[in-house]
Amino acid sequence: MRGGFPDIGALAPLGDGLSAALVGPDAAVEFFCPLRFDAPALVFPVLDRRRGGRLRFGAVEPSGATLPVTRRWYQPGSAVMVLEWGGASTVLARMRMAMTWPPPQHGQEILWVLEGVNGSVDVEAVLKPRPGFGTTPVDLTVSDGRATLASDAEPVQFAVSGLELDDRDADSAGGQAVLHAGDRWSGRLMIGAGEGPCTAEPEEVAAALEATDEAWRQWSQHLAYEGPARDAVIRSAITLKQLIYAPSGAVTAAATTSLPEQIGGERNWDYRYTWLRDASFTLNALYQLQCYPEANAYARWLCTATAGAGLPLRVLYRVDGTTEIPESSLAEVTGYRGSTPVRVGNAAETQLQLDSYGELLDCLSICEVFGDDVMRTEWPHFRQLVDFAADHWHEPDSGIWEVRNHPRHFVHSKALAWTALNRGCQLVEAYGLDGDLPRWRTAADQCRQEIFDSGVTDGHFTRAYDDPSMDASLLMLPIIGFIDGDHPIMTKTIEAVRAQLTPHPTVHPGLLYRYRLDGPNSLGDGLAGTEGSLTIASFWLIEALALAGNTREANELFETLVALAGDLGSFAEEIDPATGTQLGNTPQAFTHIGLINAGLRLARTSDKGQTPRST
Repeated sequence: MRGGFPDIGALAPLGDGLSAALVGPDAAVEFFCPLRFDAPALVFPVLDRRRGGRLRFGAVEPSGATLPVTRRWYQPGSAVMVLEWGGASTVLARMRMAMTWPPPQHGQEILWVLEGVNGSVDVEAVLKPRPGFGTTPVDLTVSDGRATLASDAEPVQFAVSGLELDDRDADSAGGQAVLHAGDRWSGRLMIGAGEGPCTAEPEEVAAALEATDEAWRQWSQHLAYEGPARDAVIRSAITLKQLIYAPSGAVTAAATTSLPEQIGGERNWDYRYTWLRDASFTLNALYQLQCYPEANAYARWLCTATAGAGLPLRVLYRVDGTTEIPESSLAEVTGYRGSTPVRVGNAAETQLQLDSYGELLDCLSICEVFGDDVMRTEWPHFRQLVDFAADHWHEPDSGIWEVRNHPRHFVHSKALAWTALNRGCQLVEAYGLDGDLPRWRTAADQCRQEIFDSGVTDGHFTRAYDDPSMDASLLMLPIIGFIDGDHPIMTKTIEAVRAQLTPHPTVHPGLLYRYRLDGPNSLGDGLAGTEGSLTIASFWLIEALALAGNTREANELFETLVALAGDLGSFAEEIDPATGTQLGNTPQAFTHIGLINAGLRLARTSDKGQTPRST
């Protein structure tokens, strides 16, 4: 804990396909949005220790001070977490914790089962809700051993066994008692109106936890992966599954908002939505792992959401596929370790990002590689996307990193515009689809030639036509099939990326900045401050090295990089290269997708960049 805040890398996700609870190293729930990832938070102490509320069931000192957890881990193949309190050789208490999965029909549940192992230990239960990010009045009552929060939305109930909950003040409930060896207590937080009042009978809660654990193990045992760092890849797949909003199939970028990329800085974004820039890498990972229902549902969501909102494509969408995500700041919330503003919504929604068109056409190609025509049935919509790319590929855009100064001719964006045109031509030729092949081929050739004419300096690709600095997104060019991985321009690009973007000092030789904010030639991004190294860039580097033929170094970097996730195997967006601590929103789907795809590449089973089969 630093300044009373948990490290970002110590936040453990518990998800159920609707949203996720982030649990800190002391067993407190640090962030939780009920029923939807993008809903207003019920508790959010990770963003404000005073105003963010509290939800905890766990061991304390007799004085009531929190007793640190000595060990935490996930059950193998599961999203059920185990926590222990005790010393080096003696365990005082052990707790299992999870969100009920699949979620109950009435809404959501967080479950706790706490067992005394040796001696005795004081235990507290506390609910101090702050609904609506603290903007909604709290109407909390305690009766019959449970606390109930009245709400215009779904009611919230909290029940525990083994101790009595009492009114602590007008807006919180709690209790404290002594747990002895052999005792088993339990807790349940219920969101929504169930068939009856919320109860916490130990046998009932334990059975629900066992059923959740079994459901996760049944799901994960069907994952298809035999390659390096298998445990890390499987854990990443479980994390990715927890970030899928089950009612629609959308993959949420992260479970949190406004965890900073620089402590005390302004680079704090709301990531509780779905970005198109992640689409093809996500779909490839799901299909390769044989998560066919999830891949099919996500592909359907991509079709429905993007067709429903029309053109031009939005950069991001809500998990239900709707748009209109205005960005605002929560002025009263002090932020993680003083990092403000705390944002809700995301103003990048309406930017022009040409890479989105290539991502979606690549998704259609990926579906075809895996024999799923779910997206081809929507070809009229995808033809419009290719036409749009043909009409607009030559325009500047805001790029994959959503710069907030001015649009530019980013090389990665141009390469993805080419991808849209290239895949469109391939699909028309392979399946006899309707399309303007002559115009698309001409546009693709012109776009590709312009990239080599204006986006190459000193024998390597550059960030943008007017910016000769390097950008980590250039490492994706061989992954998407724009250029062979061992082409001299690409191998020199890898060298230049590493030379310019490797931090100094760094805890790991594979860490990379996404671009330099302090370089003499960099045009920046319109924001103040700096940021950490971008973790997915390290996994792109691993893929790029493998495609260049340098598999030995790629494997070495992969094995050591996954260890930076720690015992819980969870990655945020970034890593402080000097300390190894994590930065940014967490868990970050894009990072875990990068890890999975890098593992697949090293296992030589990745189909990313392949062309669809003809019929």
